[in-house]
Amino acid sequence: MNKIIKGKYLIDGNGNKPKENSAVIIENGKIKDITDANNLPKEGYEILDYPDATIMPGLIEVHTHMHVSPEPGNYEAALNDSDTVLAIRATDAVRKTLMSGVTTMRDIGSKNHIAFPIRDAVNAGIIPGPRILLAGQVVTTTAGHCNYFGTEADTLDEAVTAARANMKLGAEWIKIMSTGGGFTPRSNMRAAQYPAETLKAVVDDAIRLGGRVCSHAHGTVGVENCVKAGMHNIIHCTWLAEDPDKAFDYKEDIADQIAEKGIYVDATVATGYMRTFRDPDFDPEAPGFRNPGERATILQDMRKRGVKFVSGIDSGMLYVRFGDIAYTPERMVDVIGMGNMEAIVASTKTSAECLDVDSETGTLDKGKSADIIVVDGNPNDDIKALHNVSTVMLRGNIVKADGKELI
Repeated sequence: MNKIIKGKYLIDGNGNKPKENSAVIIENGKIKDITDANNLPKEGYEILDYPDATIMPGLIEVHTHMHVSPEPGNYEAALNDSDTVLAIRATDAVRKTLMSGVTTMRDIGSKNHIAFPIRDAVNAGIIPGPRILLAGQVVTTTAGHCNYFGTEADTLDEAVTAARANMKLGAEWIKIMSTGGGFTPRSNMRAAQYPAETLKAVVDDAIRLGGRVCSHAHGTVGVENCVKAGMHNIIHCTWLAEDPDKAFDYKEDIADQIAEKGIYVDATVATGYMRTFRDPDFDPEAPGFRNPGERATILQDMRKRGVKFVSGIDSGMLYVRFGDIAYTPERMVDVIGMGNMEAIVASTKTSAECLDVDSETGTLDKGKSADIIVVDGNPNDDIKALHNVSTVMLRGNIVKADGKELI
C-alpha cells in the first residue's frame, strides 16, 4: 500500500533547516511529493505519524567488512573461519546495519568474494539488508595489508588484473591498499605499497569498466600517491610520517589538491574511538591513539580547505560493530568541527554522491527511493539523537517500526 509518513520535523538531507509540519508521500517505493501535513490526500494511503520524531534520509555507510567479526579474536577468525561461517556472519552483519538506520552500505573488502552472494540474497529478498555496493577482494601486495582477504598483486599488470577480476564478478568499486594497515602485522602503515603509476593504472582501467576506486592510505606517501593517481575516495587519510619517530606529516598543498580534485575522504574518525569505551585493556599510548589533538587539528584544517568527508566507520574492525554508524556523524561534530546539519549531510547526501547513487538515494526529494528513517528527537539539535533510530523504511517498505524489527 502507498504511504504517507510525517513527523514533528523533516530533514531532507540537502542542508536545509528542519521543516515542521511536513509529510512525505510515497508511491511504489518512491517519493512522490513532500508537502504540508495539513494538505494530504484523504484516501488511498497508509498514514504513518510520528509526532515527536524527525523524518530524514537513511544513513549511508561507505566502509564495512561484512565478513569480519568486531569482537576480540577477529584477526584469527578472519584467517581461519570457513566460508560458511563467514557468510553466516555477513548475513547477521547486513541485517544489523539496516536496522541501525543504514539504507545503503558499501563493503570494501570481503574474503573469497562471499559478499557477492550476500548481496544477491538481499536483492532477492532472501535475507534482510540495505542497498549494497561491493569492492570484492582488496588488491594488495604480497604480505600486504589484508592479504588474507585480498588478491596479492605486486606489479602494475598484476594489480590491474586483480581489479578486473572483481569488476567481472559485479563489483562497483575497487579497493587497493596504498599503504599497510593496523589489521595486518608487519604491513607498515607508514610506507607505500604501490607507486602512483600502479594506482593510476588501476583507476584508469576501473573507469573504463564503469567502476570507481578507493584506497586505504595511512601514510602521507600513500595519500600523495592516491592524489597523483586521481583516486575517487581516500580511506583513513591519516597523514602518518614515514619517520617512525614522528606522528604526522600533514601537507597542506596535498590537502588543497584533494579538495580541488573532489576526492572524497573517509577519515574513519570514529573507528579508534570505539575502543576507548569498549576495550577493557585500552591503552591511550598505543600506536594509533597518540596525539588525538593533532589528528583533530589536521582534519579541521582539511575541512576548512573544502575537503568532502563521507561517513565510514570500518565496521568489522575490533569493537566496531555493525550498528555503530551513528558514532560517525557524532565524531564528525566532536573531532572535525562540523555543525550538526553538516554532519547529517555528510552521512547522507555527500556519501551518496561519493558512491554515485545520489540520483537514487541520499536525500528526501521527489522521484528518489523512499529510504527513510525516523529518529526520536531532533539530530539537528543533538547529533547523538541518531543513535535512536526507531523506524526504518527501505524502498518504501517498513523493515523496523517503533523499535521492532519486522523482517
